[in-house]
Amino acid sequence: MTTIRTVAVIGAGQMGSGIAQVVAAGGYEVKLYDIAPDRVTLALGEIAASLARRAARGLSSEAEAQAA
Repeated sequence: MTTIRTVAVIGAGQMGSGIAQVVAAGGYEVKLYDIAPDRVTLALGEIAASLARRAARGLSSEAEAQAA
């Protein structure tokens, strides 16, 4: 049986970045792609900010946010 370790998300808009965040928080390596490379950069910043907010609210630990 194959073990999934990496997940590709195509599209770095609101939905794609949300999926990428949840999958990364689940411990998987995520490859995020978009036709507009600058959108990926923007999405990564939004994901990092969202994970930091979750940690600040006590919904996850800082270590979990950093690992994701």
